[in-house]
Amino acid sequence: MSVINKSTIKKIAVVVICVLISIAVVFLGIQHKRFSKVKSEQIERANAKSIVVETDQGTIEYAISGKGDPVLMIHGAGGGYDQGLLLADRFLPKDCMVIAVSRFGYLNTPLPEEPTPDHQAALYMSLLDKLGIDKVHVVAVSDGGPSGLKFSINYPERVKSLTMMCAKSKTPPKLTTVQSVVFGTIFNNDFLFWMITEYIQSDLLNVLGVSKEVQEKMTLDEIEMAREFFEIMTPISLRKKGIFNANVQFKELSPEDYPIWEIKAPTLVVHAEDDTLQPFYYAEYTHEKIPNSTLLSFKEGGHMFFSHHAEIAEAIKRFFSNML
Repeated sequence: MSVINKSTIKKIAVVVICVLISIAVVFLGIQHKRFSKVKSEQIERANAKSIVVETDQGTIEYAISGKGDPVLMIHGAGGGYDQGLLLADRFLPKDCMVIAVSRFGYLNTPLPEEPTPDHQAALYMSLLDKLGIDKVHVVAVSDGGPSGLKFSINYPERVKSLTMMCAKSKTPPKLTTVQSVVFGTIFNNDFLFWMITEYIQSDLLNVLGVSKEVQEKMTLDEIEMAREFFEIMTPISLRKKGIFNANVQFKELSPEDYPIWEIKAPTLVVHAEDDTLQPFYYAEYTHEKIPNSTLLSFKEGGHMFFSHHAEIAEAIKRFFSNML
């Protein structure tokens, strides 16, 4: 009797496993069909406002939004000009002309032989020349920090002001085990990345610098922003080269290569102390070394400054107006 029971249990277990596998296969098949439609739509969306030009420093993609005081908007990791436009709409004054660029390896800005922050800064300068724009406010977000700093160091005559938002300014710590897994897996697979943003977005936010505690306080508007933020990253393959190039270029940001104390432009440094993706010591260092700088910090808010968007927008508006 005991032998029969064990045999029956094994057969039931096999049946259950087969059913679960079948359900999983059907579920993944349905999701992949959804993903294929979303991917096509997102590629079309990514190209919708894109302008690609040749300059004497190479090819660069950008988009322009609004009229008024020109702002060079430099996106962060996983971005492109579209992320720049999203963040500009959230944080910058409405009377600005936003020039949102795609950095090397993002969307339609190719990865050249020497994809360094110095070369990137020179490409920004060439784009402004082509557009006939003399001076700009520079806003650098997250991994946009190094090229924003280089532009401000190398071309001071073109910079009205510099704003560093949760931005990298010195040698980063080594990636955590979880971050290494993220870079090594989901950033290499469009479907996997999309599935994670669809079904475990909260965990991805946590890995990317927004703690669970901060997420619990997010408003409906902030939840919608996070959703759109990840939505425009699909397909991640359009941005993968840029992400991995940054890991190489930003591995060491030595003071000798980044003499940020030479920056003369008024500088606003915005950072949250609980940002686990771009540590707060970046902000402390930037504020300490740049002579004419102001630090706006928050105890919490994470990498996306949740609960502080209106306050930051007002601070940037005042900061820009002081440059007039």
